[in-house]
Amino acid sequence: MARKKQDVHEVVAPVEKAGALTRTRKSALTCERIMVAAAELMREHGGTGFQMGEVSERCGMSKGSLYYYFADKGELVRAVFDRAMDELVADVEASVARASSARASILALVRTVARAVRPGSTLTLALAHGIWDVEREVLPRIKEDFDHIISVLEAQIERAKGEGLVRPEANSHLVSVAIIGAFAIVEYAGEGVDDGDDPEAFAHEVLKVIFYGIGTHER
Repeated sequence: MARKKQDVHEVVAPVEKAGALTRTRKSALTCERIMVAAAELMREHGGTGFQMGEVSERCGMSKGSLYYYFADKGELVRAVFDRAMDELVADVEASVARASSARASILALVRTVARAVRPGSTLTLALAHGIWDVEREVLPRIKEDFDHIISVLEAQIERAKGEGLVRPEANSHLVSVAIIGAFAIVEYAGEGVDDGDDPEAFAHEVLKVIFYGIGTHER
């Protein structure tokens, strides 16, 4: 029986798809390399005062090639912050999901946030250095993600009520806002987790505030 002649499009299409997939992967790797370089420069400059030329030089590529991936500095900065927030939210959700109790989940959440806002991190730079010009669109995204983290913590405090760890009348939302909001100003207050500090010890101190407060038992 004669073999049916294969249409040329049936041969070319898979090859074209494979080529497009390879180009997409290479593009993703290049974007990753550019964002890593930008994040390094942000830490070195203590903010977003770097130049696009510095990024292209660090990546070993022309400025024209750099602008092919990111139209301007604002777009690059937003991409760096977006990824940092994505990683923080994912880490928070994962740490809570693995916890076997409310105490463990709250401790894990606070530990995760404490590590994310170490001095010099992209999140700390975002929160502490204003971002009022080309990066202005970053702030709504940060607020949205921190609101989500607050809701996760609030749910765990409600869980702690069910486990008898927190007073039933305690305002879970207010407590959550106070704790997560505190991380947003640690750079200004100078009381965050420095490189030489232990995030675990810091997280336990926050846990003490949650469960025991700062007042005496006397009324």
